[in-house]
Amino acid sequence: MIIIDENLCKGCHLCLFMCHENVYAISSETNKKGVQLPFVKFGERCNKCGTCEIACPDQAITVDLPENWWMKDDNSVNFNPKFTKGKGVKND
Repeated sequence: MIIIDENLCKGCHLCLFMCHENVYAISSETNKKGVQLPFVKFGERCNKCGTCEIACPDQAITVDLPENWWMKDDNSVNFNPKFTKGKGVKND
């Protein structure tokens, strides 16, 4: 679930441009400040990567993640196994 605080959002639309899954759209209506706010149009596409939350200069976006999202049911860590496949890391 993505929460956009329209009191903090200034309408820069960085979230729209930074989202790789094209989750956001721009409202055709303006808010009380005259800003066309982004809104979640395709929420089912969201993979909860948090890019929009990090990119937002006004901290107006919160990507609500379940508690302990990094843990699997068997208490093992649930990180992306390809994360360490960068430069200088030996992979099998």
